[in-house]
Amino acid sequence: MRSKWYVLFSALVVLATLLVACQPAAEEAAPAEGAVEEAADAEAFWRTSKDPTTWVETTFGDPETLDTSRDYETAGGEILANVYDTLVFMEKDQASTFVPMLATEVPSLENGGISEDGLTVTFKIRDGVKFHDGSDMTVEDVAFSFQRRILAGSTISPQWMLVEPLFGAGLVDVAELVDPENPPYDDQATLKTYDAETLNAVCEQVKAAVVPDAAAGTVTFHLAQPWAPFIATLANGGWATIESKAWVGANGGWDGDCATWADYYAVPTEELNQLGIGNSAMGTGPYKFDHWTPGEEIVLTANEDYWMTEPMWEGAPTGAPAIKTVVIKQVAEFSTRLAMAQAGDADNILVGSTEDWPILDEMVGGEITYAEYMAGEPIVITDPTKPFYKITDITFANNRTDIGFNFNVNTEGGNSFIGSGVLDGDGIPADFFSDVHVRRAFSYCFDYDTLANEVMQGEANRAPVLMLPGMIGYDENAEHYTYDIDKCVEELKASTWVSEDGTQLYDLGFRMSAVYNVGNTLRQTIAELLQAGLQEAGSQFVVEVVGLPWPTFLANINAKKIPIFIIGWLSDYFDTHNWTATFTSGYYAFKQNFPAELRQQFSEINSRAVQENDPVERERIYKEEFNTLYYETAPAMLLFTTKGRHYAQPWENGWYANPIYSNKWYYALSKD
Repeated sequence: MRSKWYVLFSALVVLATLLVACQPAAEEAAPAEGAVEEAADAEAFWRTSKDPTTWVETTFGDPETLDTSRDYETAGGEILANVYDTLVFMEKDQASTFVPMLATEVPSLENGGISEDGLTVTFKIRDGVKFHDGSDMTVEDVAFSFQRRILAGSTISPQWMLVEPLFGAGLVDVAELVDPENPPYDDQATLKTYDAETLNAVCEQVKAAVVPDAAAGTVTFHLAQPWAPFIATLANGGWATIESKAWVGANGGWDGDCATWADYYAVPTEELNQLGIGNSAMGTGPYKFDHWTPGEEIVLTANEDYWMTEPMWEGAPTGAPAIKTVVIKQVAEFSTRLAMAQAGDADNILVGSTEDWPILDEMVGGEITYAEYMAGEPIVITDPTKPFYKITDITFANNRTDIGFNFNVNTEGGNSFIGSGVLDGDGIPADFFSDVHVRRAFSYCFDYDTLANEVMQGEANRAPVLMLPGMIGYDENAEHYTYDIDKCVEELKASTWVSEDGTQLYDLGFRMSAVYNVGNTLRQTIAELLQAGLQEAGSQFVVEVVGLPWPTFLANINAKKIPIFIIGWLSDYFDTHNWTATFTSGYYAFKQNFPAELRQQFSEINSRAVQENDPVERERIYKEEFNTLYYETAPAMLLFTTKGRHYAQPWENGWYANPIYSNKWYYALSKD
């Protein structure tokens, strides 16, 4: 991908390097002023990898699970993207341009893959593809992959992205097919109390929505309504991967029998991870799963028989991967990760916060813009004594970081995150954030400018609305919250919360925890800014900043235990609906325990907007209705989107920035 072209500004350093190379090993010549010392260090920049066939990636978060029906976070998503394949894939760094992968073509109106009414989408499935265990991939495996995941359900899974287009806008879980009036969300025990006829009918309904045809070599999806982002939904993520029906059944998953699907609905994640489907993976992808030692490492090995014989785009890889072993190590401390990178023991340089950027910038000997990099321009080396180079101006804004409120915290078994659990000055009640004045107060008590200009060093864009720049409905002039202590105090005084003895919230104060994942020092800083803002409003408002390991952090969010959490989000596909539905009527609405009435208000707007064919009217719905409701109800604190930058080792080849990827697609990489 990237040519090894370097432009040196110091001929003196090059000459000195050659002179040093001629010195006898046992003697140390006195250097010229600075030149030889620089040259000795310069060898580090020109060094090759210690092992060109092994990639060592350092990170600070284990996957939540490796079950494709449940995982919905980037640590697991990275593994699934490298072990499994999807029907279609994104073309290099283009988030909205698709190429065939396990399908032989991308369905369209022109090739007949999409019907005239937009209600059927048919994929022609590639012949001759084998799973890692040597078995053939069939059209039945393809259809089963989607059927299983839909029936596995759970509101903390990504399956809403399949349920909605296939069964109706606004639906999020298979439980709604069982009982539309009173869905048994995430409750397997209750779901299993429904009669066998009802449960069997739902299973057959799901199977009828995704139909294999062995004779034709196709799989057809039957949609409830035309769905513009449907192809994009199938180009990324564990929810779109193709797995072996036989392997799933042999490793603790559903085997396809409609009589038993309820036994596999909404299984707790910790139980999934005791099964092969949750703690291992087996697909058709460029890498095979070797092992996962939680808290230590995940190892992948090259699929030497990978089926890819033709490049998916010009310059794309084919055949067996160049990197033969991928080792993903858990290294929580930035200083340790950096030391490993400096020593050549790690192939990536992972920062936990923009506050780490100045440290890395001191070690950068050259830089290039992303546009120049993708055009094959040379990397200009200004200081060959420095070990890394930097790619700047990766300008897509496809991820963001926000602060979520939990409207009704789970207190079962106790909950230290909400202190005493009552409004007594030493805690908060479970439904503390059900008061809109409290949510607005927190939104006013955060110093957004300090975050953007100092913490993010000017490389963050304030998020005035939920959708991203470039998406329909984005409005930089929309009403949004700013740092205003007076308004924060005003809202706290307007709160309806009073203690048992009649003391108002503002006079009494509170204590609670804001939680982030350990290693992500940016999120820690965000929590501390919120802490400081509330202290400015009054010393009686105490927010304790708590860090948890990534899997524990996610488990507590999923269990609805955390009152305030700092989280990032990456698009599943580049469309406004992926943000509005995810955050207000789907995934996060459930995680944050939205009241049913509020979720329904947003769901109605989201459903109308996503089905609106007139882009002008769709934009009006988002700008005038969605953005207004979001501002007025303040269900979360919208923080920022960022520009990107990439710090790299000199031997890295093939990297590019696709804004949808969980992390790296290792098949594209090589080292020299």
